[in-house]
Amino acid sequence: MIGDRWAQSRERVTRVDKVPPVTYAFGPVRVDADARVISSTSGSVHLTRKGFDLLLLLLENRPNAVSKEQIYARVWPDTFVAESSLQFLIHEIRQAIDDSGARQSWIRTVHGIGYSFCGDVRVSNAASATSDLEHPAAWLLGASIRVALRAGENIVGRGIGEGIDIDAPTISRRHARIIVGESITLEDLGSKNGTWLKDERLTAPHALADGDIVKLGSATFTFRLARQPKPTESVDDPRDDAV
Repeated sequence: MIGDRWAQSRERVTRVDKVPPVTYAFGPVRVDADARVISSTSGSVHLTRKGFDLLLLLLENRPNAVSKEQIYARVWPDTFVAESSLQFLIHEIRQAIDDSGARQSWIRTVHGIGYSFCGDVRVSNAASATSDLEHPAAWLLGASIRVALRAGENIVGRGIGEGIDIDAPTISRRHARIIVGESITLEDLGSKNGTWLKDERLTAPHALADGDIVKLGSATFTFRLARQPKPTESVDDPRDDAV
């Protein structure tokens, strides 16, 4: 049951988006270049600062090979490092973003030159991000509010600088993550009062389906996928029948 304070007031929901200049998406992985955040359908992905710098350099130059000299200049400017440091950094990136069951890595070794990023990459910018907000991919429907979710990562919390801000007392600052893509996942972010799916408290990312009941603290929502508008049907021009 929703708490008294929740039931007696109309909650304020605010999405505060600092729109990144570029976001790269490949497979289940999403790289926010401006926020320097990597996420996937299984949760957040950690890379060291230099690992992120190198991944971004390869994404920016894909599908072309980036020479070792270019990498040293970008990642280790004015510093001499052994080649083993670069190899270790490539291994770190592969461990972070590659599917353990995949035969081929996203990062290809170009012998005698350097490395390249290979594979299909979807790039979004400010314009496409704005379109995502105008056309939500899904909704959280509460007793008195509708929370729009866009394709990709959605961070839900209270008093946060970016993401979806729900002003409810039992919701933590960074409460939950919902990723909407080919698959949809719900993950608790260490909240005080928990994230619940069908009356079970989540301890790991879990698949989310249309119609599922989600609780953030004591706030209850129904998850609904957005209905895509049907294309406009064509009608015959009566003039076409005239002889």
